[in-house]
Amino acid sequence: MENKSKMRKRVFVNVFSLIFVLVIGSLFYIQEVVASEDTDASILVDVHPKEYEYRDSYMQFTPELNNNYEFTATITNIGNKDLDVNVYPSVAISTMAGITYVENTENLMDKDYDFSKYVKITNDNGELKDGIVQVKANQSEDISVVFNLNKELDGEILGGLNFSQTLSEQKNENSADIVHVYEKVVLFRLKMNELDSEKEQDYGEFEFINSQNSIVLSFSIINNNPIVEYAESGPYKVINPKGDIISEGEFEEEVLTLTPVTKTKLNIPLVSDAELMSGEYQFIITVDGEEKITKFNYTKEELEEISKQAEDSNNVVVSQDSNIWVIVLLTAIVTLLIITIILLYRKQKRSE
Repeated sequence: MENKSKMRKRVFVNVFSLIFVLVIGSLFYIQEVVASEDTDASILVDVHPKEYEYRDSYMQFTPELNNNYEFTATITNIGNKDLDVNVYPSVAISTMAGITYVENTENLMDKDYDFSKYVKITNDNGELKDGIVQVKANQSEDISVVFNLNKELDGEILGGLNFSQTLSEQKNENSADIVHVYEKVVLFRLKMNELDSEKEQDYGEFEFINSQNSIVLSFSIINNNPIVEYAESGPYKVINPKGDIISEGEFEEEVLTLTPVTKTKLNIPLVSDAELMSGEYQFIITVDGEEKITKFNYTKEELEEISKQAEDSNNVVVSQDSNIWVIVLLTAIVTLLIITIILLYRKQKRSE
């Protein structure tokens, strides 16, 4: 009973920690992205006109089809050194810790909602070379930003205009280089036609991974709607092929924000001594009193890979089916040999 109590306490602490991170992320629902807290940042950005500004550095409006929306961004270098500022459009992607604004569109499932498709950035010399704007010390530079929606869309597009300053670089011979940057992001939320109906959220891309010397279940929550919405809430559990619960907890209401038509990666802890094996698993979440079941398979090859990672972890037990069958076969052979020896011995005794 004491071990079970400790196990439940550990799971509760893990789930509570996860929920705390998600709550903090949701408080900054749409926010400026700062890739470094270094105080050496020396750029200021101001975008005008202000008629579409919902709040500081956050533009929100309903664009008309094939209409140009022109903005001027003034980049000011308040430092005493000349700077190369990298300027690029980004897409909003939700994560466990909040919303980030990135160039990578891998988790965007419908490329029609890629903000960068409808944005053109230029300066007095035309289109930016490699996205770089050179700003001299204590000077300012203007760039032109034109947004044009050339396709009829429902829902909303959520993206950003990123202004990136490299603060420092560290070259490493035997590992990846480390680059510290500061980013200012001007947010754009473009509201189009309202949806006639909404689709359910899905779950997929399940895999067991080693995270900080502990095996966890990683998966994606899929927002099939082109709107910002919250992830489904309610109790969840994961059942292995033997029917044992290997993970359980609860997703709190209105905690994790999902960006339009994107996949959001999430990790959940496993119970202590959770048994992993090849076969069919079930992820079950109860939403509004109804169970929603998603099944996923884990192959022997994937199990062999996770068994290597589990060597440094003490929270799971990996069952290899091949080993079980070898043991069963050897046991059967030994049993047959013993029976054969006994029969031969009895036969010999009778002949005597």
